[in-house]
Formats: sequence, structure tokens, C-alpha cells
Amino acid sequence: MNTERASALLLVAMYQRLDGVAGTEVEVNKLPGWEDLGDERLLTLTAHLERAGMAVSGLAASGMSWCLSPAGVLRAENLLEQRNRPVIRYDTALNGLITAATDKFPKHRLKVQDFLSSEHAQILDDVLTLDEIFSAIDYLETEQFVTVERDASRPTAITLTPRGRKCGWNTKVDVQGFLAGQHPVGIQNSWSVEVYGGANQIGPGNVQTNNFGLNAEQVMKLVREVKGLVPSMDVPDPVRERITEDVEALEREAEREEPQPARMRRLLEALRENLDPAKTTSFGAAAAAAQSVISLMM
Repeated sequence: MNTERASALLLVAMYQRLDGVAGTEVEVNKLPGWEDLGDERLLTLTAHLERAGMAVSGLAASGMSWCLSPAGVLRAENLLEQRNRPVIRYDTALNGLITAATDKFPKHRLKVQDFLSSEHAQILDDVLTLDEIFSAIDYLETEQFVTVERDASRPTAITLTPRGRKCGWNTKVDVQGFLAGQHPVGIQNSWSVEVYGGANQIGPGNVQTNNFGLNAEQVMKLVREVKGLVPSMDVPDPVRERITEDVEALEREAEREEPQPARMRRLLEALRENLDPAKTTSFGAAAAAAQSVISLMM
């Protein structure tokens, strides 16, 4: 399991043990299911969370005591919420099937049973259902990404077609983005714990290289995060409305066939200005969103 995914799972495990309370210490080597991972690996994961601003080391001399930061609590809640969204689960199944079949080089034939026991069939700490997997297989077959072997109408194995292999050989597998013109605009099966990153990226957005190191995919990631934070922001209603307007304008620009870098930067600056007043309050959703904007513009 790679560090991004493992650290996201650890973040959620800490959140669940602490009942979502920031600042309370927990010994990560005593969390159920994490006892046997080993101190060295746990220290790597907690250091990753600390660098992302999600966790803070506790007082215990062992180095195994950690607290969640407010940003860590927010991120864990977001991961758990996204885990249960049908559209995200469906996209996870699509991308996971193509990825797992691509790994079966050179035949690219994947047994459904093997997929079920792989990480590709998991969304955070939950395994996709058979119905979700079968539905994704039917879709991939209709779109000519796979050929399907069946037993009494139930899929038992898939084999990638040339089109499926072409999709699977991309650095990031994105079935919906491939269908939309081979731009990575669908949900990315990633569990990054960075403030403006995210497990499962959702929604449309064209990838464009811009002259200030920003592209539309990055902007769409920010848009999706800020949209999720708006309801819980500790700001007056007029400010909340302006923030919503800024985000919607930013989303429209990022979705254009040829997004304008200068306009996206102006919209980002407007969003940052509207978030600034909230920085004087407690570290809440608005402050987290403001930090995301600043990080993206750096």
C-alpha cells in the first residue's frame, strides 16, 4: 500500500478513535488494525500527515502519540463523506477495473474474484459491492474497453481491448476523462491528504498548461474542495454568497475549452480576498479554504 493511501486510512482511523475531536492525543501503534504495521512505517505515515498539516505530534516520548489538527478533522470528514457517494464509488470501480487489468501484463485478463481481493476494489476502508462492480463492467463492455467472460450471465473475467489498454497505460487511469477526449477530467483514484488535494477527484475540467504554473485540473480540485467547505464556513452570509459566486465563476472558467490563465488568477485573487476576513477567527472551514487558495497560487 503506497504512502498516500496508507496515510489517508490512518487519518480516518485516528478520526474515528478520537470521535472527530482535534487536539486529543492517540497512540497510533495501538489503533485497531495498525498494531502490527511497525513503528518505522507508522512514523513515516504520521510524518506525512504532519507535513500536510493534518496531524501534530503529542507529548509521549515514544513518538507514537499524535493529535489531529482542525484541518485533519476536516479532511477525514471529507474522505468519509466522499466514500459513500454513489458517483465516486462508480468511478472508482471503472478506474480500478482498468488499472487492475492493465497490471495483468501481457494478457491483461482479470478475474473478478482477483479484483475483489485487490486494493483497486476498495474505496478508503470499504470494498465495492458486486453490484457496483458488475455495473461498471457492463459499462466498460458497452464502451468497448473490455471483453467479458460470463457464467450464467454473471461476469467472471474481463480482458482489455486495445482501447482499454490505451486508457490503462496512462499515468493516471481516468475512464470518463478518456471518453471525454483523453483529458483527465473524471474522478482520480487518489487518496492524497494535502489540504487542496483529495481522495477521488470529481467533476469536469480540461487540463491546460498555463504561464503561471497553474492548470485547470488544479483549479477544479480547489473548486471542489471549497464547494464542500462553504456550508461550514464561519463567515457572515454576505461573505459566504460572494465566496460562492467566486467559486462558480472559477469553475466556469476552468471548464472552458481554452481556460484563460490571467482570468483564473484574477478569480483566485478575488476568492482569496473574500476569504481573508475569516482568517481572524478560529481555524475553521474558511481558513482551510483560504490556505488552499494560497497554496495553489504559490
